[in-house]
Amino acid sequence: MSHGVSAWEVFIVFLLSTSVFSMGGGNGATAIVQSHWVANGVLNPNLFAWAVSLSYLTPGPKVGFITGIGYYLDGLVGALVAGIACCIPSIVSSAGISYGLQRMTPFLYRLGYAAGFPIAAMIAAAAWQTARTLHLKLWEEVAVGLITVWVGWFDLPIVWVVLAALAAGLVWSLW
Repeated sequence: MSHGVSAWEVFIVFLLSTSVFSMGGGNGATAIVQSHWVANGVLNPNLFAWAVSLSYLTPGPKVGFITGIGYYLDGLVGALVAGIACCIPSIVSSAGISYGLQRMTPFLYRLGYAAGFPIAAMIAAAAWQTARTLHLKLWEEVAVGLITVWVGWFDLPIVWVVLAALAAGLVWSLW
């Protein structure tokens, strides 16, 4: 199955294309594969198109595409190293974020209470702007305020709040 491409080359190309060139989107590898292997005649354009098409039928199209191309280029070893190369950037960034959050946890706890007031003010401002455009009556504004205090006071699970709001909206629209 080898097309003169080593597993090492597959690994390096996919490691770089899935980390350096994929910030903000996962399709950066598509252009790199096309220019690196299809344009040079190493990979058949029909196989390239087939891999792109099949990858969109699977969860996580980038991984399906990359492992498919790795398989075409170097068999099971190519698929394995391509898949590993695709996962390394996510693993490294997740580990870095986890480490950073662990280091910041004491600071975030101290900041949490103070940050709660500006966050609540921003949410209240957004809610007020939304309410103004709805032209609610005074009793409706009071009801929303009382419900908000009640939900916060009793620390109700959000799923019940959403379901109750859905039921109230349904009853209100049928009434």
